[in-house]
Amino acid sequence: MAVTSVDLDPALIERARVLTGERSNRSVIDLALRRLIASKQKGEMIDQIAELHDLEEELNSPVVAPIADPRQAR
Repeated sequence: MAVTSVDLDPALIERARVLTGERSNRSVIDLALRRLIASKQKGEMIDQIAELHDLEEELNSPVVAPIADPRQAR
């Protein structure tokens, strides 16, 4: 594990700690990095799926286009 020194905004790290329930700066940063990576990977996977052609025929199942804003699905 690498040891890194960073300057953190105390108010920002405290807000993140309260929102996440994490107890240490390290755990808040670790969680934030993991969520950032997961979010980016999820976006990349969605983009890759959207680029597939003839998916409906290949799956032999209907394909529904994603809604840009999930709140519009209500």
